[in-house]
Amino acid sequence: MVVGVGKYKDTNEAYPLDKKMLRSIALRSFLSGVSMNAETAESVGWAWAIAPALKKIHTNEEDLALSMGHNLEYVNTGGYLSTFAMGVTLAMEQQKADLETIRAVRTASGAVCESIGRSLFRFVLIPITAACTVNTVTNGNPAGALIYFLVLTVLMCAMRFALIEYGYAKGIRAAEKLIRHQDALKHASQILGLITCGALIVSFSAQIYSGAAVFVSELNGLSLSTGVSGIFHGVIGAAVTWFVYKQLTEKNRSLTFCILVILIACMIAAFLGLFGTSVLTLPWVS
Repeated sequence: MVVGVGKYKDTNEAYPLDKKMLRSIALRSFLSGVSMNAETAESVGWAWAIAPALKKIHTNEEDLALSMGHNLEYVNTGGYLSTFAMGVTLAMEQQKADLETIRAVRTASGAVCESIGRSLFRFVLIPITAACTVNTVTNGNPAGALIYFLVLTVLMCAMRFALIEYGYAKGIRAAEKLIRHQDALKHASQILGLITCGALIVSFSAQIYSGAAVFVSELNGLSLSTGVSGIFHGVIGAAVTWFVYKQLTEKNRSLTFCILVILIACMIAAFLGLFGTSVLTLPWVS
């Protein structure tokens, strides 16, 4: 028998998995990404995570080998929302669905989880949490780093344990609903990401202003008034926000591209002394 190819011999629906088993799989899912590779992505970790449930579902050894075989094929969920795809897959395994159907649903739900999870966590929740705690850390208080770690850990744990129960309970209907609304969810994540970029831009413009004010005053022999400084501060924030908005809406760029451009601009500004110091001896840097 070729592993992963064929049909289940025992097609009778298995007993439902209990919550203890589902929680155990959610806990094991935290290690599913350690096997990431270019050929099958996280399939080894995925199969290891759901193996106890598959053993309970498939009492026939050949069926178990067949199930483990096709679950060792390419799987990529991104990790953040992986338990949703696991729950949906296990629901279909428990119903002894056709292998091709299980493959299709597992691949589709995994891809959607990877896309939405990356947008939600990597580009929204992580930057927002970091922006809220970074000032505490820079002021020498280690509580900021602890808060950052605890907030993200609690969120990730809560979502993993909740999503595996939801995915298992709703099965393929939950996957169909997620796939149908994936564009709306990604768009909402982009909006939140844009708000995050706006908050970071305000911080960026506030930091660059003090050095840039010295730069302008030294060149012109003038001291900037409060009104002019306020305008300058607002113009930088508005200009960068407009740039990010255009890149996301018209150029179809990613948030990663926008963040990299802002980081490069900050590095160039720091190099030229617009932050008040410079690696070069420039006439406008005091």
